Amino acid sequence: MLKGMSHGNFGRIGIALLALCAAVPAPSQERRGGGAGFSWNNTIDYKGKGHGSSTLNNSAGQRLSSVSVSVDRGGRILVSFRAERGGRPIAFTGTLIASENGRLKADVVTEDQRLHGPMYISVDDRQKVKSITLEATDGRDRLRVNWDK
Repeated sequence: MLKGMSHGNFGRIGIALLALCAAVPAPSQERRGGGAGFSWNNTIDYKGKGHGSSTLNNSAGQRLSSVSVSVDRGGRILVSFRAERGGRPIAFTGTLIASENGRLKADVVTEDQRLHGPMYISVDDRQKVKSITLEATDGRDRLRVNWDK
């Protein structure tokens, strides 16, 4: 036992150290898939079935159905929406910048790397997505995404 530590303190510190070790990836860990530096084997995945739309410059927009959100230990995020009626999936990549009380905030960019902005994602304890909003721009064009379960 370390000097000055009671059994209770040592237990809490030991648990904290184990949690910290589990959260830090091994230096030699191989990174695969999901884009540069994205580590699939260390992700938290959220899923959601719902409805929404993606609108570019107030156009008619594209209807969205289910969503998948993956966040790796490094804070990298991948958000992919399935388009209704068999359209091409819409994906965003970026960095998680805040997480508090089931609300994630990420700085994301479109697949073509042109439009970027803050995405807000509400999730529950069962790893289900409740809602997503995004306002992305390149200074000229504006993309709005609104999705709810």
